[in-house]
Amino acid sequence: MPLARLEIAPYARQHRRSLLDLMNRSRWTHTHLDWQSIPDWLADEGAAVWLALLDDELLGYLGLSRVVAGWRWLRLLGIGAGRMPGVILRELWARAEAACRDEACAGIAGLMLTNWLPVYFAELGFHYCDDLVVLQHIGKRIPPRPNSLAHVRPVEVEDMAQLAKIDKLAFAPPWQIERAELWAAYRACVFATVATLDSAIVGYQLCARHGEAAHLARLAVHPAHQGQGVASLLLQGLLSDLLERGISAISVNTQASNRRSQQLYQRYGFLRNGKEYAVWQKTLGSARVGA
Repeated sequence: MPLARLEIAPYARQHRRSLLDLMNRSRWTHTHLDWQSIPDWLADEGAAVWLALLDDELLGYLGLSRVVAGWRWLRLLGIGAGRMPGVILRELWARAEAACRDEACAGIAGLMLTNWLPVYFAELGFHYCDDLVVLQHIGKRIPPRPNSLAHVRPVEVEDMAQLAKIDKLAFAPPWQIERAELWAAYRACVFATVATLDSAIVGYQLCARHGEAAHLARLAVHPAHQGQGVASLLLQGLLSDLLERGISAISVNTQASNRRSQQLYQRYGFLRNGKEYAVWQKTLGSARVGA
């Protein structure tokens, strides 16, 4: 492939069909989207997507999320079959990294969801930093209510601004999400509650349902109120509701390094189910990384 003819260009609406077709037919793909469909995500002006074109033929694409707390996540990646993935990926990444540095982006993170990614991302300067582990709830016993002064009620639309503030305080980069993504998660979840102390919101949880199974998508407590049983109260209320509805298949993700989170879930009948996904990062500037 003559590299002189390879063009790296920003995504435009007219490339939508070509990108989706390439995504469906190539095995060299990576997709990490949480709450939006791929077409909707491509239409988001805050997302950054670059294309590798050869004589107007799409050979590859790379997409990064919006910047949140200085960090972006790798969301989309695809290379045409038999098209020298290493060469195309290096060209796409050079453009993406240059754009991120221009924005003073602190770093980029990615989940290694497919086995072909690590070799190429090591060449691009990424390094392993943690694992995302999956815990599964075992058993159908409704847990007793923990000792806490907080109260639980359903999330209301007016709560979202406060939930976004708590989320920002409870998670360190790159695990924070922006308010728009929190809204998308809220709309996708069917079990959403907040914990209050003296009418002030101090924590929340969002849980999605997939048929006869549920997934706890987000649980956060204001740092000033951690260790006071707030997370336990939210989790107990959620499990009680789900089990009363006959839903006993419940999963949650957390970092392998976050022992405190895992201990909370284990107290309520969650066990690691063996699924885990490596988290790789590349730091571009000064950044604070944590659980």
